[in-house]
Amino acid sequence: MGERPRNWRKITILGASLGAAVLFFIAGIIFWGGFNTVMEATNSYTFCTTSCHEMNWVHEEYQERPHYQNATGVGAICSDCHVPDAWGPKMIRKIQASREVWHWMLGSIDTEEEFEAKRLHLAENVWRSMLRTDSRECRNCHDWSAMDLEQQAARASREHARAFEQGMTCIECHQGIAHQLPEAWDESPVWAGRFDVVEVAEEAEATEVPLESEDLGEAATVDENLAASLDWESVPATDLTLFLPGQASIEWIQDGSEHGGGRAVKFGDRCIWCHQGEEADIGALAVAGEKIETFDLGDKRGHVPMSVKAAFDDEYLYMQFQWQEGEHAPLPFVDGGMMDPNNPFKLTVGLSDERVELAEQGGCWASCHHDSAYMPDAPDAATLVASDLAERLDLTSGNGVTKYLAESRTEIEIKGRRGAARGGWDKLKEEAEIQELLDGGVYLDLARYNSGDSSVESGYVLDERHFSDSQAIVFSAEEQDGVWTAYLTRALKTGTEGDKPLDLSSLYSLNVALHDDHAGSRFHHVSFQYGLAFGAETPEETFGEDMVEINATRVTR
Repeated sequence: MGERPRNWRKITILGASLGAAVLFFIAGIIFWGGFNTVMEATNSYTFCTTSCHEMNWVHEEYQERPHYQNATGVGAICSDCHVPDAWGPKMIRKIQASREVWHWMLGSIDTEEEFEAKRLHLAENVWRSMLRTDSRECRNCHDWSAMDLEQQAARASREHARAFEQGMTCIECHQGIAHQLPEAWDESPVWAGRFDVVEVAEEAEATEVPLESEDLGEAATVDENLAASLDWESVPATDLTLFLPGQASIEWIQDGSEHGGGRAVKFGDRCIWCHQGEEADIGALAVAGEKIETFDLGDKRGHVPMSVKAAFDDEYLYMQFQWQEGEHAPLPFVDGGMMDPNNPFKLTVGLSDERVELAEQGGCWASCHHDSAYMPDAPDAATLVASDLAERLDLTSGNGVTKYLAESRTEIEIKGRRGAARGGWDKLKEEAEIQELLDGGVYLDLARYNSGDSSVESGYVLDERHFSDSQAIVFSAEEQDGVWTAYLTRALKTGTEGDKPLDLSSLYSLNVALHDDHAGSRFHHVSFQYGLAFGAETPEETFGEDMVEINATRVTR
């Protein structure tokens, strides 16, 4: 007889009948599907931003950030940054979130004030987690191996290359990418020592330029503007874009919590390396009153393209400047709309060298401080007049605090901790120390042309801005078809204190400022710092890579 067919009802799987096993299997699928649906629902943008009123405040911040809206349309929602993709770490994070639910039930953070009081603590929790996991959630979208640094903006390319070499992780630079940073966030123990650029500091100390007296040369006199009669056709032009700097002081530039390039500044990067090509955008921010400006500038143009040529011989530096004249745009905060009615424009050329800290990075920006006139922390007139420094500094003329160098102060407040004013106008060193700095070449050389009466002023910035008449520097300007052309002839050595003696084998920092349309004080258009050399055959070998933008041409008269 054949084998009797097996009764399927008696088949068991792990002790359960086949029917029960099928039911368990189906129930498992339903459970897993439901569980996964709940997990995904709690990861959704809607759940994160609307389920708890505590999320309203951070949601508003997030909507102003590039992860919410950007040019490419590729965004990141809350769970992309706060919930791991991998199943195991995701479950661990969900279990940890139960503690947050408990505190929600307790009402631990029930008001915006309570949230602000705990913002730093909450941020530290996230920072520590991301440091432990090598910014795992960032790497769900961003991958070192997929980055093409050559296609990135200069600033991003330089920083990413440095970060890769040093083994850094994303969160070490990109704090606050989706939310506002807590006050004094960079003083958190999480970041202790991480922002100290020890190598750069040691190198700077090792290469510090000693204070040696400069050879000013014999007193020189320039009787005519030789530059105006030169043949400039054979001299190459450098195209600059001058822009409104707003209230972006040297303190603001060094503060990484406000200026993303603060860390790059500590590494010695030059402003132009990161921001060349962004001048028009920066000027537009100032005019719009966004981020770097609090004054209403009306319809003032945000940037001015300018062509610059430089030539020299054994006695003189010659320069030519050309730019388009703009339409008059009255400044709303000034009666009559003109800060300087007597001068349609003023053109200023600044020169400095490595003796001035930050000169090779920002040039004249080293003299622009947060407590200067029309800046956020500028002292009022009564404070200036009552100051013990009123006699030493020009504080009673009504011009406020002028430009000065950090080297002339005993202390400079960079970050404005706990409401402290940034800058150091009232921390002036003794007169003997100031004179020693001046004798040692620590100053910013200025030459200014006033278009109203065609006068020329020469001076320098150290303890404050000093101007006087000059016999060794000549400016002239002419306008044709709406284009201004200005010429500068300057003796290489003028014999005058405060005029930088120019050595043809050295590199200098050059800045150009244009007080356009009757502007005054800090409401000028400025250039970034440009490296000026004199006929260097191999600039990169002589002065380093990307240090020379204007290589003056030797000419004969």
